[in-house]
Amino acid sequence: MTPWVGASAASLAGLLFGLTYVLVVFAVQPLLLRRRTGRSAWLPSLGANRAERTANTLFLTACGLELANPALALAGIRPLGVLPAPVAVAVALSVVLFLSGLILAVLAQNTMGCAWRTGIDPRFTAPLVVHGPFRLVRNPTYTSLLANGVAIALLVPTALAGGAVLVCLLALQIQTRLVEEPHLERLHSRDYHDYAARVGRFLPLVGRCRRTS
Repeated sequence: MTPWVGASAASLAGLLFGLTYVLVVFAVQPLLLRRRTGRSAWLPSLGANRAERTANTLFLTACGLELANPALALAGIRPLGVLPAPVAVAVALSVVLFLSGLILAVLAQNTMGCAWRTGIDPRFTAPLVVHGPFRLVRNPTYTSLLANGVAIALLVPTALAGGAVLVCLLALQIQTRLVEEPHLERLHSRDYHDYAARVGRFLPLVGRCRRTS
């Protein structure tokens, strides 16, 4: 298939996608939340237990890899793979994933309101949010993170890009399965069990929990 844009332009777009996502989701949105609610979305520690610390470390690693991949390619370094110029289909799909992922993240954060946090706050009893995008998936912000990683990988298709997506997925699996879901089960018991049995973890209908009797 014929390349639609040059590899350098695609690398620049991939880097801009990554930086824009980080700026909007992890800087602008938390700042707006603090102004609206008076609560900070950033918790003072990186994790209260080993699972959460592991998830955070893996997540930060994935973010670093996702940004390093297009940055290295833009500098003329091919990170762990051949760097072909993307075809039109890949570019179009990348743009769709980036925009839809960014919109989904902002919508999810606004839907959660003061309940949105970067981790678990044992002092705060978070409500069970099941409306808006949470009707389709239990973790729409995490879905958007994965979509953004895939969007960058489509523009800068290297082994490093694929590794970044896999590391991000591993981090989110640990965070949801070992940290957040047990916490929500303790807080909301049967209500959360029923919700998790209906709604998928990252994709609609995928990763639903077995309904308890």
